[in-house]
Amino acid sequence: MKKKPTYKTPVSICAIALVVGAIILAILMETRQMAPPRKYEVDMSGEVIGIDNGPKTPVFTKEEIEEKEVKEEKQQEEKPKEVAPKVEEPTEPEQPVIVPDVPEGQAEPSVKAPMPEIKKPTIDKIEY
Repeated sequence: MKKKPTYKTPVSICAIALVVGAIILAILMETRQMAPPRKYEVDMSGEVIGIDNGPKTPVFTKEEIEEKEVKEEKQQEEKPKEVAPKVEEPTEPEQPVIVPDVPEGQAEPSVKAPMPEIKKPTIDKIEY
């Protein structure tokens, strides 16, 4: 009878390599220094001219400025309004919803699937 080959050594070598690699990767990720995010100035041809250190103000179109002004006006109008505290009225506990098996207006289905006859299993004794 042939002896089945075992793969204990290659599997253990791969497992050790994966564990060591994960540990090294975790150490490298924790100790590396993150570079600050940079934004580059690019000309129309796509060549990098230099690093943009200018102010980070968004540029809006006329329509966006108008929308922003309208929103600010609405917020100012809403602030003076005071909301009266709501008094909670005691309510009755909700009744459970009863859903019928058959939708309204329909009778029970007249055609039913025939039930298959299921026989009891029999146990046969096996002689040796």
